[in-house]
Parts: sequence; structure tokens; C-alpha cells
Amino acid sequence: MGTGPLSFTWHQGGSRALLGTDSCLELCHIGDNDSGHYQCWVSDGDSVAESVPLNVTVLVPVANATITPRPLSHQVHTADPVTLRCSVQVGSAPVTFTWLHNGQELAQGPVLELGDVDVGHSGTYQCVATNQLGQDGHRVFRALSPELALEVTPQGHRGTVAAGVSGSLLFLVLLVAVIVARHWWHHLGG
Repeated sequence: MGTGPLSFTWHQGGSRALLGTDSCLELCHIGDNDSGHYQCWVSDGDSVAESVPLNVTVLVPVANATITPRPLSHQVHTADPVTLRCSVQVGSAPVTFTWLHNGQELAQGPVLELGDVDVGHSGTYQCVATNQLGQDGHRVFRALSPELALEVTPQGHRGTVAAGVSGSLLFLVLLVAVIVARHWWHHLGG
């Protein structure tokens, strides 16, 4: 190796893109996309030496938990299948999900299948997303979704309305038929 002044260059993932030119590399405002292998290349003008790649894993706390319901309506009828999906905008894996119904723990996992719902499924739903960062597991982060209000109405309401409409329609048809028949009967001299 030569005796000239040393120059430093920092690179990520074997890329030739330059991240810095000092003997130390400082990364500011990092995110999970900054995870990867970092290397320092040192040159004395005659030759280049490369450091052993250093693996950097950026751990990101969970944030912005949201619930996506299927169907998208917040009002459903009994026996309708309902699925709720919880997701986070950011957060390093593993992320765990806990479902709350009216503030009480209900289930675990990113998807809550309510199946054929009944009136007892009405109420508010929330999901709690959690991840642990660090080797010791003492740094636990939680993100609570906004509440989703679900209203389950009895299936019979639709049938009652339909029966009421069809009954009224039948009555009107019969009334018109009686009036027409009476008119023809009087008109023909009955």
C-alpha cells in the first residue's frame, strides 16, 4: 500500500453510489429502506482496501394502524359475512395484531373473520398492532387503530318492508279491479 493521504468512500449494498467521504459515516433521518450492508473503501492513491461489509438493520416502531372492513359498509344485516383486516403504515416485522370488540380483547391476527354476523356483533372494533424492537425485547411499541362502528340489523327488517309493500300493492290491484268490474257492471246494465 502507498503512503499518500487516505481517502474514504462509503457505499451500501455493493453499489458504487457514494454515501459519504469521511472516515465516519453518519446517517440522519433513517427508515427501514436504509437497512442493508455498508462498506468503507479506503484509498491511498495507489490501491483500494475494502472493509468487511457491516449489516445494518433499521427497526421501525409500528404506526398508523387502520381497519379495512369487507363489505365496506358499516351497516350490515344478520347472516351477512363480515371480514375486518388490520394493517400498519410502517413497522418492522414481526408485527402482532390484537382485536378489541367494545374494548374487550376478542382475537389475534391481522384478519378478523366474523362469519355470519348477528346483532351481538354490533359495536365498536379496534385493532392493536404491536412490535418489539431490540435484542432484549423490552422496547414494545403499540399502534391503536381508530374505532370502527359496526351496526348489525336483523334480516327480518328487509322481509317486513317487502311484505308490507307487496301487501299494499296487492290491495291496490284488487281495489282497481273491483272498481273497474263495478264500472263495467253498471255500464252494461247490471
